[in-house]
Amino acid sequence: MTAVENRPAPVLSTTPVEWVRERLFPNVASSIVTLLLLPVLIYVGYRAVLFVAVNGRWEVVTRNLTLFMQGTFPRDEQWRIVAQIMCMAFALGVGASTAASAAADRAREAGLPVARQQPLEVVRRFWPLIAFVLVLLYFASTVTPWLVVLGTLALFLLGTAARFLTASFRNVGWLLMALSVIAGFQVVSGTTGRSWVAAAVVVLIALWTSVGLEGLDRLPRLAARVGLSVLAAAIVFGVYTLIPLSGVGWDRWSGLHLTLWVSALAIVLSFPLGLLLALARRSTLPALRMLSTGYIELIRGVPLITLLFMGQYILGFMLPAGSNPSSITRAIAAITLFTAAYVAEIVRGGLQSLPYGQTEAAQALGLPPAKSMRLIILPQALRAVIPAMVGQFISLFKDTSLLYILAINEFLGVRSLVHAQPDFRSVAHAETLVFVAFGYWAFAYAMSRESQRLERRLRVGI
Repeated sequence: MTAVENRPAPVLSTTPVEWVRERLFPNVASSIVTLLLLPVLIYVGYRAVLFVAVNGRWEVVTRNLTLFMQGTFPRDEQWRIVAQIMCMAFALGVGASTAASAAADRAREAGLPVARQQPLEVVRRFWPLIAFVLVLLYFASTVTPWLVVLGTLALFLLGTAARFLTASFRNVGWLLMALSVIAGFQVVSGTTGRSWVAAAVVVLIALWTSVGLEGLDRLPRLAARVGLSVLAAAIVFGVYTLIPLSGVGWDRWSGLHLTLWVSALAIVLSFPLGLLLALARRSTLPALRMLSTGYIELIRGVPLITLLFMGQYILGFMLPAGSNPSSITRAIAAITLFTAAYVAEIVRGGLQSLPYGQTEAAQALGLPPAKSMRLIILPQALRAVIPAMVGQFISLFKDTSLLYILAINEFLGVRSLVHAQPDFRSVAHAETLVFVAFGYWAFAYAMSRESQRLERRLRVGI
């Protein structure tokens, strides 16, 4: 018997003509549909190019680009937003490189190959956002936006140096990321009052999870950790006391800057709240289950705009006397409570999709209910509901445009300020709508692509 030679699989190359034949004219029915739709698509594309490149009065965007980006934010305080962008870029670089390094460590432990992501792959992942930034630079009339973009890229690349941290110092990367996010927020909102608490909590968590103290018994180890935590909190409080920085309250934020922050905060707050509601609805305690079910069904039966109005006019009566949250705080609370109800139902659907054998397997291993839910049930349930969850967050991002009804000038609401100008009072309305729609699409589509990438990595649906 002769040995069969191992040969690589042949690489099939498709010419453009073959691609058109296979995709557009594979059979008679598809050919008819293609021939009917092709003239329509050509005409629509022609009209779109004519509007964008010839007839559009894009001077309205060029002259009001700053207004679209940051709205009525005080002009003498614009440096704060630039510093915030830089801090967020550094945090993104640190977080991305730390997460990639942690994933690479897990792959090596499992004996799997580790492939480093190439720059072209990053461009493919985030091309909608890159296209939006290029459009902004095209409309920029000064060199400042170019300098901001270059500085952002430089700090992002500097943050990626966190990949050189060893596994034992991995928490340092997460700590730097969290502190950079806090600094990015507080450079605009200020560091006075209780703002030190957020940084202190992050430092406490980092110390509590990093300091082992294995040589001590349980009680001395606990006392040592508590002592280190109190010392860290005191140091953070002292640093904030030495460098007080007055800020610009977010009741004065507007434009795309406000839209992104409202969306991010509402997403971060609604996810854990929705998760708790889903677990409460499946609880064996009747009172907890009834309260969670009543809340979810009540919120899902009320339009978001109703909750926004209730937050503006009724929320103040439910708070202690003397507290007067801003209109943006009330709006974030309303959007968070609204989205949490939908997140709860999405998570509950994921929990119900798992066979009961998973719970029985966890019980057979001797895991308590809380640990089995955290380590076995929830990871599988959340993995199964990634598309629905990201779809809900995309809806949240677009629903922030409803803040315009509350006289909050977010990204879409800034148009009213633009068209209140004498030069654009009755012209260029379509141009501003197209520009704003393109901005919403860029961020929403980027979220959708990241969701699809996460699904492929986790092999959802396979």
